[in-house]
Amino acid sequence: MGGPLPRLSDVTRRYIIDFLFRLAVFLVMGGVYLLRPEWLDFTAGDLSWPLMLLWAAVLFSMLVQLDTNSGLTTGCLKQYPSRFDPVEGYDPQALARAVKEQDRGAVKVALVWLAINLCFGALYHVGVLSVPFLVLMCALCYLCDVVCVLFFCPFQTFLMHNRCCVNCRIFAWGAWMMAAPLMGVPHWYSWTLCGAGALVLWVWEARYRRYPERFWQGSNRNLQCASCREQLCRYKRGSKGKTFV
Repeated sequence: MGGPLPRLSDVTRRYIIDFLFRLAVFLVMGGVYLLRPEWLDFTAGDLSWPLMLLWAAVLFSMLVQLDTNSGLTTGCLKQYPSRFDPVEGYDPQALARAVKEQDRGAVKVALVWLAINLCFGALYHVGVLSVPFLVLMCALCYLCDVVCVLFFCPFQTFLMHNRCCVNCRIFAWGAWMMAAPLMGVPHWYSWTLCGAGALVLWVWEARYRRYPERFWQGSNRNLQCASCREQLCRYKRGSKGKTFV
C-alpha cells in the first residue's frame, strides 16, 4: 500500500480555493447568461451585480500580481528580486539561448490568442456575437487561468513545452488573456480590464527583458524542482519532473 499523500502546500491550497471561487463565479455568469442574458450587456445601461462581480474579481486577480507580498506562486513572483536565488557560475550564453527558445514559444501563444480574440471582435462588430456571450467568454478565461495552473495548460503542453508553471515564460500573460475577449467592445468596463491586463503584461515583459536570469531555472535556483515547496504540479497533466518534498 502506498503512503499518505504529501501535505498540501500553502500555495497549492490557496490556488485550489481560488479555483473553487472562480468556478462559482463562472457558474453564476453561466446561469445569468441562460436566464437573463441582458444582465450581461454592459453597453446597455446600468451594470448588473453579476457584471460588477466579474469586473471586481478579474481586476483584483490582475492587480494582485503587482504585489511582491501577494502569496502567489513563484511562477508569477519570480520577476521580483526576492524570488531570485542565483546559481553560481551559470552560463550567460546558455541563458541567452534559453531566452530565445522561450520567446519562440511566447510568440506562438500570442499569435494564437490574438487570432482567436480578433475573430471574436470581428464577429461582434458584424452582429454575430453579442456582448453577453463575450462576457461569458471572459468569465471562462478567468476560470481557465487557474485551470491552467492546477490541472492542464494547452499552452504549456503544445506551444511552450516548459517544465511547469513555476518555469512558465508567460505566467503573467493570463491577466491580459482574461480580458482579451472584451477588447473589441468600446466601453469603460472593457477598457479598465484590458488596460489593467496590459499593465501587468508590460511590467512582466519589462522585467523579463531587463532581468532574464530571474526567469530561467539554469540561473535561478528557486525555479528548480529540488527547491520547490509549492507542488502546484501535483494534479497537473503534462508537467515534467514532478518532485514532492
